[in-house]
Amino acid sequence: MFDSLVGGFLLFLDVDVLVAMAIAIPIGLVFGILPGLSGITALAVLLPFVYGMEPLAGLAFLLSAHAITYTGGSVTAIVLGIPGSPPNAATVIDGFPLSQKGQSGYAIGAALTSSALGGVVGVAALVVVLPFLQPIVTSFGSPETFLLALLGITYLAVLGRGAMVKGLIAGGLGIFLALFGYQRITGVPRFWLESDYLLDGFRLIPLVIGLFAIPEILALSTGRAIAPDHSAAQLSWRQVWAGVRATIGARWLLLRSSLIGVFVGIVPGVGGETATFVAYAAAKQTAANPDQFGNGAIEGVIAPESANNAKEGGALIPTLALGIPGSAGMVVLLGGFLLLGLDPGPDFLDNHMDTAVGLALVLALANVVAALLVFALASQIIKITVVRGTVLAPLLLVLIVLGTYSAGNDPADVLFVFVFGALGYVLKEFDYSRPALLLGFVLGPLLETYLHISLQAYGPWFFTRPIALAIAALIVLGLAWPLLRGLGGRVGGGP
Repeated sequence: MFDSLVGGFLLFLDVDVLVAMAIAIPIGLVFGILPGLSGITALAVLLPFVYGMEPLAGLAFLLSAHAITYTGGSVTAIVLGIPGSPPNAATVIDGFPLSQKGQSGYAIGAALTSSALGGVVGVAALVVVLPFLQPIVTSFGSPETFLLALLGITYLAVLGRGAMVKGLIAGGLGIFLALFGYQRITGVPRFWLESDYLLDGFRLIPLVIGLFAIPEILALSTGRAIAPDHSAAQLSWRQVWAGVRATIGARWLLLRSSLIGVFVGIVPGVGGETATFVAYAAAKQTAANPDQFGNGAIEGVIAPESANNAKEGGALIPTLALGIPGSAGMVVLLGGFLLLGLDPGPDFLDNHMDTAVGLALVLALANVVAALLVFALASQIIKITVVRGTVLAPLLLVLIVLGTYSAGNDPADVLFVFVFGALGYVLKEFDYSRPALLLGFVLGPLLETYLHISLQAYGPWFFTRPIALAIAALIVLGLAWPLLRGLGGRVGGGP
């Protein structure tokens, strides 16, 4: 292992690797900042360019561009209230209210520091478990994956500012929308309304952009700016430094959220969006003042951004160890492995452990460099917040249409952006949780699929497996925590 660490470090220092990263990081930030152009889109666009590269240089090029899109997307989420990519949706909940209060620098400082440190924690976890990867990943079967998705569902009511019932209704609507199209087990089409587009179900990008972007654009079209106070356009480095200090002061929250990201990233098929919402919900449940969440709590920025970048280190674990992609982005990255003549799986770690270590170092450096680059550009980006809404709204609308269309090259995606935009407007007006709907949409197919497989393979007592029992205990604790804290508050406060 020591020889592999040294070999991986030497591979990482190769000039070709560093040049590939220098080219890929700015490209990834652009894909992250522009709504609709996610990390998967960046990988798909850049994949042909790695043909003929040295293996680690080509993989560094792809991984750097993909991993740091979430860093760029956090700025869009904070400044505009529009997630740059789907996993950044959780950052909108508290990041955008801070921007509206003229505290964009505070939120950006916390988000970028959390992204950088969370990415480093994810890489550290990857390096630590590299020798033990296979038994860890193979210990997760369908029961554990189902219960992990159910753990996310139990947090639905925690995500919003409103009543628990409204959060659950929004989450249930998200699960219902996930049922459109072919049923994964039987192949029977459902609710497809004789439309070929709906046979594959609703797409994630139009849903995210519609729910979060269109309502904000409608609000901007009234003429107001995001932060009408012109002093908000002058990035206060005192605010930024305060955000950095807040992140370091919340180091246990950062570490816990990062480990949640790694843990969720390890489980194949769960998805990167789940990690950020679970980390956000866990932060809210354990916060001293949970009522501040949704109104501009800095912990609501630190938790999802830590998990966001840490999950990529976790997602690399099953990708390298078993050849099973840990996230949607890793599916495309596997194509890069094959183009470069590498075959991920158990034999890969035996024969190319130095390459795996080199990739971990690439991921760590990319997260840190991306955060520093956005810090340097933040003073220009933040000026968007005082542009009049009548000017900004049309420009954002054009970017959204172009980004959505380029993600799938399907005009129907653009149509459904506006359909989901109308839904998002209604939810916002009546104070229903849009993030809860998104999480229900993401987790719905997993619940259905893995529950069916678990019942078929293990019977009704599938949850009695050791790891499954541990996750079930976390679900019970999550449901009982608000009640327990309420009882504790009444006891502590007297009659």
